[in-house]
Amino acid sequence: MRLDTTAGPDPGALPGSFPGGDLGQYCLAVALCPMPALLCDPEGLILAANPLLERMLGYDESGLSGLSVTALIPEPQREGHAALMQAFHQLPRRRSMNGGAEVSVRRRDGALLPVEVLLNPVQVDQRALTFTAFLDTSARRRAERRLRDVLNAAATAMILVDETGRIRLVNAAACTLLGGPEEALLEHSVDHFLPPDLHAAHRVHRANYHIASSPRAMAMNRPLKVVGLDGVERPVNIALRPVETESGQRVVATIYDLSETFSYQQELKSRADGLAALNEELTQFAYSASHDLRAPLATISGLLDLCLEDLEAGDTAECRRNIHAALETSQRNIHKVEAVLTLARAGMQEVPVERMELDEAVAGAWSRLTRDRADAPGFVIDCDGPVALMTERRTLLTAIENLLSNALRFHDPERDAPWVAVRIRTRARKVSICVSDNGLGIPDTEQPRVFEMFRRSARSEGHGLGLSLVMKHVRRLGGLVSLSSSPSGTDVILSFDDMEVLS
Repeated sequence: MRLDTTAGPDPGALPGSFPGGDLGQYCLAVALCPMPALLCDPEGLILAANPLLERMLGYDESGLSGLSVTALIPEPQREGHAALMQAFHQLPRRRSMNGGAEVSVRRRDGALLPVEVLLNPVQVDQRALTFTAFLDTSARRRAERRLRDVLNAAATAMILVDETGRIRLVNAAACTLLGGPEEALLEHSVDHFLPPDLHAAHRVHRANYHIASSPRAMAMNRPLKVVGLDGVERPVNIALRPVETESGQRVVATIYDLSETFSYQQELKSRADGLAALNEELTQFAYSASHDLRAPLATISGLLDLCLEDLEAGDTAECRRNIHAALETSQRNIHKVEAVLTLARAGMQEVPVERMELDEAVAGAWSRLTRDRADAPGFVIDCDGPVALMTERRTLLTAIENLLSNALRFHDPERDAPWVAVRIRTRARKVSICVSDNGLGIPDTEQPRVFEMFRRSARSEGHGLGLSLVMKHVRRLGGLVSLSSSPSGTDVILSFDDMEVLS
């Protein structure tokens, strides 16, 4: 038990401070007090105690008189109690012990009893005595324990806050949400758990709420953020409800963690974006099937008609030539359909995440592409930062190989020194891969649609699916693709904002 000079609740239940009088008057006042009470001298000697206090502490009638108040102090607090008592007599005034907070007194059997203690200095025959009354808070503590059990059974975080913003009660779910044990949370104001830039404004809002309190949602149901003792910031909704207690008005804040909801919404958005991209691919494929494949089929049909005419005419040599032409046309389109299937399967298969030494992988890809090319342009890899990544190696390498293949295919043979360069930049979890060349470039009119399916340059003999595959693979890895091109060359940049970089 300790004394505190902080003013507590008004101890109106105590008798008034008489200007003077004899000891008998005060002993009578103690006996008639409707609360457990005692009268002691400056040294802590108990001069009188009423039956209510004696029964509360387990003493016989008059069993407390003549004892020191130290007998009522729990042993861990006894050493400093004399100094605190002396401080009280140096500045005596009517107040609550420990600012009205609950303390413990020691019963005769050694058990500790929770109480609130009210102090009132009195003058008796020029002696400074202290009239002390006790309020048994055991029932309140049992009620709080029952309330705590109920709150801990709730899956939602709940905290009880007083008018100063101090947290008075938390449940287990709140401890989990706010990242600390109960005793650590109770040391803080509720303001502590908001982002720092909101502290000042929240103090004003909190004060206004206590003036006109009513059940309502905090911030009008707009998502808020709380910052736990573990430093983790979480999105939440908070509902407020004022409650009256023996200690005054309190506010119950029910905190709903929206982390899983937001995560689920992001997952749904990701799936919706994937479906939208797939729908766009299907639209482009249907367009291609109705236009790009119609002409080859018509060609094959026409060649077969000619074959029938040649057979009727007995011209087997011409028939053979037409059959070969039909075969060549069909084989070209079989390759095209296979390329489309490859594009469609991209992103659907499970690809393992593994360590990738990016510079070595790029050098290996270029070596494979130029193995039989005597006219291959010069090649350089420029790295700034660590080059070891944890990613879907096969997915990323396929995208880079397609870009290198295009740079090789469209290099400018008229240039004295054609080159291809790959610049790799890594910072924290950010990765940038730029494939550059000084080749033929892409005309301005073609650039906006180069990543669409079946879009190919007039100089290209391919199927027009390479850059579409690059875009799909990069999106699968959570990245972006940007392109710039001119007659002096082309730059294609793959950017990733959240890729694991190994130091």
